[in-house]
Amino acid sequence: MEFPSYYSILTADIRYDPRLKNHADCKVLYSEITALSNKYGYCSASNKYFSKLYDRPVPTISKWINILKDLGYLKVEMIYKDNTKEIKERHIFPISTPINANVNTYSRKHEGGINASVKPPINANVKDNNTSINTTRKNSCSSKGSDAANAFVAYQLTGSTLTGKAMPIFTEYVSRLGNDLVCHAIDQMSMQATRPNFNYLQRILDGYEDAGITTVEQAVEAEKLYKDKERQRQNNWSNRRNNASNEVEWYE
Repeated sequence: MEFPSYYSILTADIRYDPRLKNHADCKVLYSEITALSNKYGYCSASNKYFSKLYDRPVPTISKWINILKDLGYLKVEMIYKDNTKEIKERHIFPISTPINANVNTYSRKHEGGINASVKPPINANVKDNNTSINTTRKNSCSSKGSDAANAFVAYQLTGSTLTGKAMPIFTEYVSRLGNDLVCHAIDQMSMQATRPNFNYLQRILDGYEDAGITTVEQAVEAEKLYKDKERQRQNNWSNRRNNASNEVEWYE
């Protein structure tokens, strides 16, 4: 059996979630799903695939996926054949920060010591931590041709998150603009935004589409022209201010 050659992601939310204290296998499965989501933003592997991969029964794999789904760490979409109820494909979207997680419902359905009041540890030195994350992400984005250089992983490494609603939209951007250009936009977001978020990234990507930009080279050139114009505008404003100041001094 072939194994993915690219790396996976296991976020702090997953690592330190007290509800997964007795479910380490679920964490490994989530990490595997992120690795398989590198290309399209979702994983289409079957339970049978994971069963062979981890040498566990299919019902066990199904249970792990349901646990992660109940906690909000996975969004599962079924793709049906046209005009039928027959499932054609399953898309599993990994979500780094859980949404709509029903802690009380989960604690009744699954065994394990669960303390809903316990929160994941937070790194007090947020600024330094974010700098480290952004540096790592930029390196992975810049490695053209590498399996690690993909938009999904790059976005996750900014520290921002993709909700179940945003994930399909993000995937569409990658499909339309390509992995490299979306990665470049993520770089721009990280450098410009105080707090990277999907709305900010959307504005950059929409700007590319409105301008007919389809390659990283075109984006770099457009951004350079914008910076040059902005620099010239600031210089003109500074010159006008200095001239006005000199006129006042002469008049006095």
